Amino acid sequence: MRGTTSLLLLTLAALSGCKSAPAPLTDADRATARQMDSAFGAATSAGNVEGMMAGYAPNAMVMPPNMPTAHGSDQIRQLWQGTTSQKATLQLTQETADGAGDFMFTSGKYHFQYLPAETSPSEDGKYLLVYRRGADGKWMIVAESWSSNAPPAPAPPAKPAAARRAR
Repeated sequence: MRGTTSLLLLTLAALSGCKSAPAPLTDADRATARQMDSAFGAATSAGNVEGMMAGYAPNAMVMPPNMPTAHGSDQIRQLWQGTTSQKATLQLTQETADGAGDFMFTSGKYHFQYLPAETSPSEDGKYLLVYRRGADGKWMIVAESWSSNAPPAPAPPAKPAAARRAR
């Protein structure tokens, strides 16, 4: 009896410490992320703010370069409304999609072009998105950040040193 009890306790102790690893991403998960990138690019090119908002969780955050973080749907919507005053196109090229369980991240490069292309500025850069799968099984963006590949603007020229006063 003593040996059986010891074996049972040892087995329970071993099992209580075992936790299964989160499920790896599937090809369908990665395809969903690519489709969401494509839909966001199309909505941006169409100037469709609600289409741009479709992939964000209500509590998402967007961290644009050189601007404060936009927290939640209202602030993110304001951010995107501010970018749709001039026609533009956005092309996203996903390079990485990885994660496990209910979290996934994607990264890639982008090309943003104001229109008309012949006379308007463009920008190339990289992006990072973090997704969370909800209880309904749907992936939603919970965090986003991007930055341009262009170097920062040069620093202004140094002011000349003040001339010393003659005594």
